[in-house]
Amino acid sequence: MLPSDPVPFVECKFIADVHLGRLAKYLRLCGFDTVYGMTLTDREIINLSLQENRIILSRDKELLKNRHVIQSYRIMSAEPVEQLKEVFRRYDLKNYLHPFSRCMICNGEVVSVRKEEIDYALKPKTRCYYNEFRKCTNCGKIYWEGSHYEKMKNFIVNNVLNSV
Repeated sequence: MLPSDPVPFVECKFIADVHLGRLAKYLRLCGFDTVYGMTLTDREIINLSLQENRIILSRDKELLKNRHVIQSYRIMSAEPVEQLKEVFRRYDLKNYLHPFSRCMICNGEVVSVRKEEIDYALKPKTRCYYNEFRKCTNCGKIYWEGSHYEKMKNFIVNNVLNSV
């Protein structure tokens, strides 16, 4: 297999280094388990990668040269949307999209929740206009299909589905 050939999908889980925060959010938006932390050291990234069988995503050649690094991909682009396309091409992820299933903030799983369970946390207009909600099982962030939902859906269609 050549370095540019797609890698067969085997439930890819990622860990992104400090310079790839926007890419991490985009991958989470698309439903991919992606760890990211601004305070993670190279050693912590490598250890998490080994412990949790995660692919390290980085633009840092030195990090990826470390002899303990087993699975990694060097991101070439400086632009987050192009970085997302690179990862999708490299790991052939297009058919494994599961949008809106991960929390963009903490990477937790997002599941359906009854309105009554989260009613106390809703703003009046949200409570009035929306009835279907999802909630992060880790941090508790609440999601619904407001105007931002259509923008994110269009982002996925335009930058992943129609361009990879």
